[in-house]
Amino acid sequence: MTSATSGNREGSNADAAAYQRFVSAARGFWSNDLFAALRRQVGPHEQERNAQAFEALVGRHPTYRIFAWLERHLQRMRYSGPFGLVEGVNRDREALLDALSQPLPKGVLRLDPDLSPPSYYGEYDIHQHPGGLGGDALAGLVYRDAIRSGVVGKPALHRRFAQLVTARRAPTRILDLGCGFGRSTRAFAEAAPSAHVVGVDLSASCLTVAAHDTPAILHERVSYAQADAAASGLPHASFDLVTSTMLLHEMPEPAVRALIEETGRLVAEGGMVAHLDFLPPRDPLLRILFEGHARRNNEPFLLEHSRIDLADAYSRAGFSQVEALDFAEEDGALDPELPRWRLPWKMIVATRRGGHG
Repeated sequence: MTSATSGNREGSNADAAAYQRFVSAARGFWSNDLFAALRRQVGPHEQERNAQAFEALVGRHPTYRIFAWLERHLQRMRYSGPFGLVEGVNRDREALLDALSQPLPKGVLRLDPDLSPPSYYGEYDIHQHPGGLGGDALAGLVYRDAIRSGVVGKPALHRRFAQLVTARRAPTRILDLGCGFGRSTRAFAEAAPSAHVVGVDLSASCLTVAAHDTPAILHERVSYAQADAAASGLPHASFDLVTSTMLLHEMPEPAVRALIEETGRLVAEGGMVAHLDFLPPRDPLLRILFEGHARRNNEPFLLEHSRIDLADAYSRAGFSQVEALDFAEEDGALDPELPRWRLPWKMIVATRRGGHG
């Protein structure tokens, strides 16, 4: 590489970093200042209208229109364009591919080149990620970079969830469904230091990133496998905890129902299932923003699992004590007066009965 080429690359990387800082700052304004302004301007007395009239009022509100426009286009800016995350990864493609091709300890990563993903998987550019996670070999790195900013990308969220779940039961065999680039898998391995943890995902790229990001100290207890969470092919009753983080809302209703049945097959008697995901909020304004988020963020299945009677579905799969619990992704997150837009996190947990299947 010539010095001129190297200089151009460094300049492009610096410009891209500045661009991403701008996008993050603008998103901070959107989720804090603009949301707080909308909250003030659409006061409680307005929410007393019937649901249809209130939704129409919010839809016409100029602050809401700005809020919606910024949510859509700031997300697009994050991924796309000359300084977007996709192009940033492409600038270093050769070096990144080389790094991800380095050998791993035996058993840490198992890919299935013959796996046929379900039809819905590549149908949409989820999160406005061009091409999604199923095609490009570096898509997992783009995804990892995309969620590093904001609460979703903070390790504290995954650690909080893992600690809450493992405080209920001390698992020794954990399956992490839809593990992505492995942050949730590692969180459970750290929260349950005597457990073996398997992370599965459809994306070979994400799993490869996960395996390379996993510290050597965890290699004996953590492994990754390419599989469909709704039809994993893993042995019957082979786990005492099956979990997922932000997976259910990425699947259409039939796939969620299949996943629930699959967890009933995989969880041993007395074991537990625990999902961290979203359910629509009761607050009328927050519900409108949440449902709009589905459209603006290319999340076509966001509301699908909320249409399922989860207690009934899990009961049919052999579970009892089904709960949907509020989850605070950080301190103060559940304060009803919080002046910041946040996703409506819920922990969905259930215990496996004996004598099923």
